[in-house]
Parts: sequence; structure tokens; C-alpha cells
Amino acid sequence: MAKFLRDILLALACALLLAACGNDAVKPDMRLVEAYVEIRVIEQTYGAETPAGRLSRQATLQKYGYTTKSFTEACDAVLNDEALWLPFEQAVTERIDSLLGIPKPVKDPKKKKEGAK
Repeated sequence: MAKFLRDILLALACALLLAACGNDAVKPDMRLVEAYVEIRVIEQTYGAETPAGRLSRQATLQKYGYTTKSFTEACDAVLNDEALWLPFEQAVTERIDSLLGIPKPVKDPKKKKEGAK
């Protein structure tokens, strides 16, 4: 079970690296984003196979109202749909950046868009 969950999270992390841009038309499921980020932090802190890691993952899933099966299904649905994936990837990146204290980039309204004169 833990190996399967780890494989799903690894696949999502790899896809995160491959995704290039976001899509503003679809809003990501922020409950899934929060759960996903917390589980990634737990795996980085405790490891994927440790008893503390497994217990923490289960507590996190319960906190966000997921079972292992429902979380995996939600992740699969996002991973298999580009329209869902891109906003999810952007939200995960923003959440991780916020945890690391990296400020969001601010667009300079004085700068013209490329190609405009």
C-alpha cells in the first residue's frame, strides 16, 4: 500500500517537473493540493517506508477526508487530465513556495507585453 502510494506521488512529482505552464480556466481542488503537499513533506521528513511516515500519511489523508483509495483515484484523475493537471501543478508549486518562504512574483504593470510597442 505504501509503495503504491509512493509510486503515485513519484509519478505526480515527475509530471510536475515536465509541466511547463498553468491554465487559469480550471480551479484546482485545494483540498487535494494541501493533502498532496503535506504527504510530500511527510515523505521527505520521515521517508516513504518508515512506520512514522505511514502513520503520518494516514493521519493526513484522514484529516483531508481521503482514504488511500480515494486519494489515489483523485491523483489519477488529475494526472490523466491535462486541463486538471496544469492548474494542480501550479497550485502545488505555489503552496510549496509558500512553505519555503519564496514570495510570489509580482508582475510589473509598467512593463509592456512582449511584442507590443
